[in-house]
Formats: sequence, structure tokens, C-alpha cells
Amino acid sequence: MANSDNPVSDARTRFLNAFEKSNLPVETLPLLKARGRILGEDLSTLRDDPPYNRSIMEGYVVCTSDVAQASDENPVSLEVSGEIKVGQDSAEGLAPGKALAVTTGSYIPGGDYAVFRAWDVKNTGNQIQITQAAKRHNNIEVRGEIRQQGSDLLKKGQRITPADIFTLASQGILEIPVVSPPKVALFSSGNEVIPPTEPFKTGAIWDCNQYGLSSLIEAAGGAPIFHGIMKDNLSEFTKTLKKALETADMAVISGGTAVNGEDFTAALVNAAGQPGTLINGIPMRSGKPIVLGVAGGKPIVCVAGHPPEAARGFHLFGEAAIAHLLGTEVTTE
Repeated sequence: MANSDNPVSDARTRFLNAFEKSNLPVETLPLLKARGRILGEDLSTLRDDPPYNRSIMEGYVVCTSDVAQASDENPVSLEVSGEIKVGQDSAEGLAPGKALAVTTGSYIPGGDYAVFRAWDVKNTGNQIQITQAAKRHNNIEVRGEIRQQGSDLLKKGQRITPADIFTLASQGILEIPVVSPPKVALFSSGNEVIPPTEPFKTGAIWDCNQYGLSSLIEAAGGAPIFHGIMKDNLSEFTKTLKKALETADMAVISGGTAVNGEDFTAALVNAAGQPGTLINGIPMRSGKPIVLGVAGGKPIVCVAGHPPEAARGFHLFGEAAIAHLLGTEVTTE
């Protein structure tokens, strides 16, 4: 690898360029189950937002022509001829010389109308007195002002946030297409590693990585499938890894694997398929050792056995690989 001021970034770029971005199927999910998932298709606005002109204040709607010359020296009096209640879809009685009481969210018809705040007018019972002019649509949210029907709503590849849920529900979109989570084959390795369900014994290490890495894979948007603790046997490990990759989209391996004191992790990745190992070691402060490779178009991330280093290695490269498979932007630093 060429020298660089950022070997981690260079390694990640080389690794991600070696397998296809966003090659996963798309599924449809109910909106309430879609938070955190990656949108699989562009979505367009189904209806204008807001869907009709509406008041953003409690007060009175008037014809702007009635108050065009209003001032302290020239107050204008208008008859309050009724009210537009929230949920009402008409404005009967609204005409020159008239005003209607409104509240926040009241329907306002199209035309040259403005809303005055209740505290900006003098109320004398069935009349209001106005001492200032107003422009068309003052204190009125106009239909389609936020977004118009047919405009872009959400873009393919973005992660669905709670704010997006609000937006989608307001459009009546209750099911959305999302990218299926990549299936991640997860392995722990080492002759000394035992399941934490077994009694502890001196010289052994309980395998916490299967639990911690599973949670990190899920948090990144993947679906972990644990394939067990592999002993230091290159032939058996190769066979099991290749079998797992037949159905998985990616593999994560924690712990060094060795024969006669020599680590064979890179050889394992080479044996799994072409092009094999791409990165074998990266000069960085934490997260070592790291082996990165691709077998048959499927990324393989090999992280350290020590839990903090395993987590760091996955954060730098496992999260990026899952994001790449999901078709979203890689933001890991």
C-alpha cells in the first residue's frame, strides 16, 4: 500500500472498492418498523404540504383590500360575521367589509386574505378595529408551501429517522421500501476460546465477542448469524467459512488463528475465494490486528480477539462494509 497520512482511510477505501455497493434486495416494511432502516427507493410527495391554506395564528381573517390603507390615523372597522373552526372546510361570510374569527389550523380560502393576530386588533363585540395594513397571506401557511405534490420527499440510501417517520405519516405513507439487512456470518476463533455457557477454567477465555459483535452488527444495520467458535485448524475453518458465505452477504471473524505459532488469518481469507486478502495489517493506534478481504464479491472483516480492539476494528471497517452493502454513505472515522 502506498504511504499516506491516513492509512486507515486508505485501507477502508481500497477495501470498499473491492466489492459491490448496494446489491441487497428491497423489502416493504410497515412504517412503525422502519426506523433506522435504509430507504430502498426514492419517494415522492403524494399531496401538497400543507394540503390547504391555513392560519398559523389565532385571530381574524380579512380581505387585504379592506386594510390596505389602515393606520393609527386611519383605523378600519370590520364586522365579525362568523368563525372558521378547525376541521371546517368553508369560510361562509368572508367578504369585503367582513372578518371571520380563526384559530391556529383554521382553513383559509384561496385569494387576497390575511390573518391578524387576536392581540393586534381591538375587539368591540361584533366588530374589530384594525390600525395596520397587511400583505396577502400574512400569518397564513399556503398550500404546498412546505412541499408540493410530486416533489422529492426522501432519497434512496438515507437512513430513516424519527423525523422522517413524522413526514411519511403526514403524507399517509404507512409502508415503505427498505433495503434488507445484510446477513453477516460471525465467527469467534482460537483454541483457548470457550462459550460463556461453559464453566470457566484457567487458561481459557470466555467468548464475549459473539455477543458484543452481534450487537454492533445489528446497530450498523446487519443481521448477525453466529457460526460458532472455530479452533486453529485452517482446513476446517476454510470449509466452514466458505459454506457460510454461500448464504451470507459478509463475514466477520474475531481472534487470531494460528498453526505452530503462525497466524493464518490472511491464508484463511485467501482460501475462502478471490481476490482474497487485500489488507493484512494497518499502522494505527488501536484496533489491531486487522485483515480485510473479499471472497466472491463478499467482504470479510477479521478483527482482534481482545474485546476493545475487536470493537474498534469493527467500528472502523465492519460498519463501513455494512453501510456499503446497504448503499448508504460511509461516515465512520
